[in-house]
Amino acid sequence: MWSAAYGLIALAVVAFVVLYAAAHAPNFKTVNLADQLYNAKKQLANDLPSFLRTTSSSDFANNINVVRVKVANITVSGTTFPVKFPISYKLSARGDNLLYQVYLNVISCRPAALQGGAAVTLYVVELRHSLSQLPWLEVYAAVPRNVTEYYSVLYNLYRRPTVGLDPRVGADADIGLVNYVKAEWALVYDAASDMTILYAAAPPSAPYILVVDYPLAIPLACPPRS
Repeated sequence: MWSAAYGLIALAVVAFVVLYAAAHAPNFKTVNLADQLYNAKKQLANDLPSFLRTTSSSDFANNINVVRVKVANITVSGTTFPVKFPISYKLSARGDNLLYQVYLNVISCRPAALQGGAAVTLYVVELRHSLSQLPWLEVYAAVPRNVTEYYSVLYNLYRRPTVGLDPRVGADADIGLVNYVKAEWALVYDAASDMTILYAAAPPSAPYILVVDYPLAIPLACPPRS
């Protein structure tokens, strides 16, 4: 009889321990890093038109989510006006457990020719990124249907416009100003400078390229010489 009683007590103790452990066990939440990454990039894409745009190197160095621009004078139909061309970015956004950061800087632009002989502008862009891989990277060139019309519309909408960045003109294709065409590109790691370089070939008439890490699309320009 005593053995049976001890057995029941032992079972009760085991049941209590199991129930207590179940009640106090940590509740692990499913972590979807892909969704977090997408949300961080989407946040940057939505906010990109409102980020600080500066010509000051110190302002650019001391801020996050900032665009460095170069101002060049554009002449359209006899009228000359200043246009801002985005040449560098420092972007950062958090998706819960994941911090997404990207740094882009146009080092140079120069005339070049593709293997078939087509003339292009070769963009040389420094790229630093918080991810080890960029599986969704694409590059497009924004080619105006009519260059004069493109800058005329920019000037009429915004007296000091920024190519590719203003809310309405930031989606140039939506109002019929440009066609986005795929650009040939390559990423090259330079061990000597510990720097990844993005090379992109765009038609000479393109005022900017779009570096796309979906859903974030970042316009980068080669400003004409004033």
